Amino acid sequence: MNRRSWVAHLVALLILGALTVGAIARFRYGTLVDNIPFLLMLTVTLVVGWVLAWKRPANPLGWLLLAVPGLFVIQVPLTLLGLALQPAAPDAAAWIFWFAYDREDTWSWLPPVGLLFTQIPLRFPDGRLPSPRWRWFSAYTIVSLVIGSAVLSTISADVAPGVPNPVHVAWSAEALAVLTIVTFGGLLVPSFAGSIASLFVRYRRAGSVERAQLRWVFWSATIPVALLITSWAVPSSVFDAAQSLVVLSYALIPISVAVAVLRYGLYEIDRIISRTASYGIVTVVVVGVYVLVVLAVGTLLPDASAFGVAIATLAAATVFLPLLRWVQRVVDRRFNRAQYDAARVVDGFGERLRNGADPHTATDDLVTAVERTLQPSTIGVWTRPSDADR
Repeated sequence: MNRRSWVAHLVALLILGALTVGAIARFRYGTLVDNIPFLLMLTVTLVVGWVLAWKRPANPLGWLLLAVPGLFVIQVPLTLLGLALQPAAPDAAAWIFWFAYDREDTWSWLPPVGLLFTQIPLRFPDGRLPSPRWRWFSAYTIVSLVIGSAVLSTISADVAPGVPNPVHVAWSAEALAVLTIVTFGGLLVPSFAGSIASLFVRYRRAGSVERAQLRWVFWSATIPVALLITSWAVPSSVFDAAQSLVVLSYALIPISVAVAVLRYGLYEIDRIISRTASYGIVTVVVVGVYVLVVLAVGTLLPDASAFGVAIATLAAATVFLPLLRWVQRVVDRRFNRAQYDAARVVDGFGERLRNGADPHTATDDLVTAVERTLQPSTIGVWTRPSDADR
C-alpha cells in the first residue's frame, strides 16, 4: 500500500471521528432526528470517497468526495476551539465562529456543496477535465464559490450569540437584493449548470459503458441542482419544509459514482470489493466461532481455560479456508461476476479434457474458453503438424 493510500485512511478516520462527535452533540441537544438526512448524506459521501481515495489515490474524485464531509465536520472541533478561546482571545474566537458556528444564516455550506456540484461532474470518471478548453471554466467555478462565500459571509450581524460578525456589512434592502441576484443567478447557477453540461461533451465521445456511467452521474447531479436552485426561488416557509429533501438529494451524486464503480466495473474495482466483502464476512464468522468455543469450553470446564483457547484456535483454523472459498464464490456472483463466469468456463473446459475430449473439437473448446475469459481482440492457435502431414 502506497503512502497516499495510508493518507486516505487517516483523513477518512479523522472525518469519521468528527462526524461521530457531531452526531453525539446533536443527540445531547435534541436535534439529532432533524439532522438525520444531513448526517446520512455525509456518511454516504464519506464512504464512497474513502474507497476511491484508498484504491485509486491518483484519481482526485475520491479526495474531492472526502473534502465535502471534511469541510462540514471540521466545524465541530473548530466551534469547540472557539468556545475555549472566547474568554482569552475574543477576536480569534469571532473569526472561528465566522466560519464554523452553526447558525441559520451560515455560509459555510457553500464551499462543500459547490465542490460536489461542480468539480465532481467536471472530472468524472477519470479525474481529468473533458478537455484543456475547460480549464478556464473550472477556474471560474472556484472563483464563483469564493466570491459567493465572501458575499454571504457579510450578511450576518452576529456569528454567535453576542459575538459580532467581523466582516458584517449593513447592506440596504436594495443592495442585498442585487447582491443575491448577482451571486446566485450570475455566478453559482451558471457554474452548476455548466458543470452538468460538461457531461454532454464526454457523452458524445464516450463508448457504450462510459455512456451508461455518465447517465447515472448526469441524473444524480441534475436532480439536486434543480432542487437547490428551485429552493432559492420559493418562499422561505416552503424551503424550510423541503430542506431535508434537498439535503438528502445531495447524496445522489456519491451514490451514482458508487453505482458506476460497482455496476459497470469502473476503475476495475469489482475484485477489490468482492475480496473486501469476502474477508470481512469470513473474519466475523471465524471470530464468532472462536468466541463461542472459548465461552462453551469455559462454561463446561472452568479450570481448563488454556485447553479452551487451543480448541477454539483449532476450530477457527479448520473452518477458515473452506468458509473463505464458499463465501468468495457467493460474493463473486454479485460483485465480481466477470471473474465468476471466467472461473466457470475454465472449470468446464478442464472437466471436458479430463473426461476425454474429442481431439477434433479440443481446439475449438480452447478458443472458446480463451475468448470468454480473456476476451482478446485477436486469437490464433498453432498446432504441431503430425508425422503424416510432414
